[in-house]
Amino acid sequence: MRKNSLSTIEDLSNQQIEDVLELAGEMQQDLRACYGLASGYLMASLFLEPSTRTRGSFESAMKRLGGQTITTADAATSSLAKGETLADTMRVWSGYADLIVIRHPWEGSARLAAEYATVPVVNAGDGGHEHPTQTLCDLLTLKKEHGALEGLRVALCGDLKNGRTVHSLTLALLRFGAQIIFVPGEGLDLPDYLKQRIVSEYGVPIERVSAKDMDLGALFEGREGDSAFLNAVYMTPTQPHQLAIHQQDALVKFASKGRPLALYMTRKQKEREGSGAPGAYPKVNARIMSSSSLSKAVVMHPLPRVDELATDMDQDPRSKYFEQAWNGVPVRMALISLILGLKPWRRATDTAPGKPQVLVAAEGLRCVNPICVVNKEPQNAHAEVVFYSKPSPWFLCKYCERQAPAEYFIPSGQTHSRPIKELMVSSMDQLSRLRFLPDRQSAIAAGFPPTLSEHSKVIEVKG
Repeated sequence: MRKNSLSTIEDLSNQQIEDVLELAGEMQQDLRACYGLASGYLMASLFLEPSTRTRGSFESAMKRLGGQTITTADAATSSLAKGETLADTMRVWSGYADLIVIRHPWEGSARLAAEYATVPVVNAGDGGHEHPTQTLCDLLTLKKEHGALEGLRVALCGDLKNGRTVHSLTLALLRFGAQIIFVPGEGLDLPDYLKQRIVSEYGVPIERVSAKDMDLGALFEGREGDSAFLNAVYMTPTQPHQLAIHQQDALVKFASKGRPLALYMTRKQKEREGSGAPGAYPKVNARIMSSSSLSKAVVMHPLPRVDELATDMDQDPRSKYFEQAWNGVPVRMALISLILGLKPWRRATDTAPGKPQVLVAAEGLRCVNPICVVNKEPQNAHAEVVFYSKPSPWFLCKYCERQAPAEYFIPSGQTHSRPIKELMVSSMDQLSRLRFLPDRQSAIAAGFPPTLSEHSKVIEVKG
């Protein structure tokens, strides 16, 4: 983990995730037996967005370990309302506590906080970006249900665009070889940058199929399946796509293969969509769950719920959402204990899997997400992007992980711009000296019209 902080689920290796869940399972057997483990330690909980379960479970976890908490629960009553920067807030609070847990509306804020704090920082939700500790609660729930994390079958349903719990859970499930079905509400599909990461980092295509064909059309009651669609991903982290959806009888095999399905429902994030996008939205109730195809499916929800999950499911033994919430205390007890060194990592590796990030700063490469910390606090957040070379060059903001628009680039000494897909990179130093443009119109306006040749050669940038 970077500076022993947790800003994204990818800060944890698979082995570290297993360590957290194993320790949480042990602590859950007798929560009172852990009292005194964190005696003399202080946790700061800075919740600058509304929270009930996450804040409550973090503070309960620290106090069950025998530690103490100090808190700020309203940005309007903090020095942030006076104009204090997040960086300065972290510098100051680092002298007050041994651990900082932060929820903040700016995407990427947890990473910036970790950069300036001198004590570990844990992300309790940064805008619509990620919520890694909720993912740990979700994984513990799934592991207790199925006995292992490998090869799970999970349908992620609802607001996949703005749901930070879904974003973190997707990245975690992929690493354990999950079969994931995306069931978005209308207009609330998984963000393109996350889809591209799945393709780029895992080599797995996302294919679009009918919800009716997957026996999940019932989740869109009243729509007759006409405009209800889902994206289906069948994958393991080390093997290629094992079942092409377009093959004959593939849908039947897909629906029947493997473990029982887990339905992960989420509410519409109206606070991030204004009044909320209209249209079809997946819902679960007792009548829908009476379908034979869902007889063994468990129902999960990070809560709070609105109308996407009916109360007539509350007593159903397949419903696991209150268990998810209860898992928050032992999971966060375990995480606090490991981060503070009160318990040893057992099988952990030092770094999470995946390729080291290649950071680039170049003219024209900048995040355009208005609620990203790099645009909210530019004096402290460095405008760098993560470079990906496949399937063609593209860039993500290192804080919020949204894609930085760059469709054209200007080669050194040339008067015309070229499409970004023609760029081959062998030197990061030279890459940082190029100028990038978001679209064709911008290239023309800057006096660098795209090359006239439709079959121009790939430009290789060398040191």
